[in-house]
Amino acid sequence: MSFVDILTACLGGTSQQQSSGRQATYLSADEASHMPLEAFLQRSLESAPSALEQGGAFASIFQRHLQSGASTTHIAQVIQGELVRLASNNADKATAQWACQLLTQCAQNAAGVGAGGYKPPQAQSQSQSYAQVTGSGSNGEWEMHEKKQRQQPAHSQGSDVYIRSYFFPSEESFGKLIEFLNSAKHTLDICVFNITDNDVARAISNAKKRGVEVRIVTDDEQLKCKGSDVERLSDQFGIPFKTDNDPQKFMHSKFAVIDRRAVWAGSYNWTVAARRSNNEAVICTNDQATAKEFSDEFERLWKMF
Repeated sequence: MSFVDILTACLGGTSQQQSSGRQATYLSADEASHMPLEAFLQRSLESAPSALEQGGAFASIFQRHLQSGASTTHIAQVIQGELVRLASNNADKATAQWACQLLTQCAQNAAGVGAGGYKPPQAQSQSQSYAQVTGSGSNGEWEMHEKKQRQQPAHSQGSDVYIRSYFFPSEESFGKLIEFLNSAKHTLDICVFNITDNDVARAISNAKKRGVEVRIVTDDEQLKCKGSDVERLSDQFGIPFKTDNDPQKFMHSKFAVIDRRAVWAGSYNWTVAARRSNNEAVICTNDQATAKEFSDEFERLWKMF
């Protein structure tokens, strides 16, 4: 059995559910299919009974991630971290760590990599894109916009760091924003000029419902505009917000940080006009230094306002 078969069996096979004091949350295959790889691994393990009940669908989702060129070493690391977090005692944690170390070695052996760890494939020429080298398509770690712009991999922190660009108007790009918001597990800090798109507001309220700590910083004048969703999100879902309270200036930043690990930032306002009419550009990355800088900026604004 190959390493891919082992991992697919882990997420999509059958097993006997062990008794535990932890109550697993439900996760549908439809929701799982829209998640990026890391969020899919974490949520499917956290909601293991759901994954097993819908085994074939979850296995197919995971297989697509594998076929897109995802790092199997990184997959093992994410699985290990989630299993350790969910373990009920030290013995279970040790078992999870050792099992994932074995899987990591399997991944390295399957990839022909020694003790030095996973090494991403290298382009044969400067004209080759990363997607061409790895064979990944539109669902790969390096996304291709519908205008087919090139994506260059980030090397500073290894192959698991991504930098993706999206352009509007585009429903495909908008879907990536919703996917980004849906992947938040612990915190979602939003700093935008305005929010009038009800689909975005729904994704934000859903994050709050699943236990994510959500905060919003926005412009004071835009808060009173027709269709603004910020006050409604506060009134109906208890999501706190702050404004600049300065009629002479705009709070014109447009970014969001999830779990202090990934950033969505650019010219895009979270409005229907930006989604369907405006020419907008956005960068999304999980570069650690960048995520920290944006998190620090959000905290600065939150304290100042």
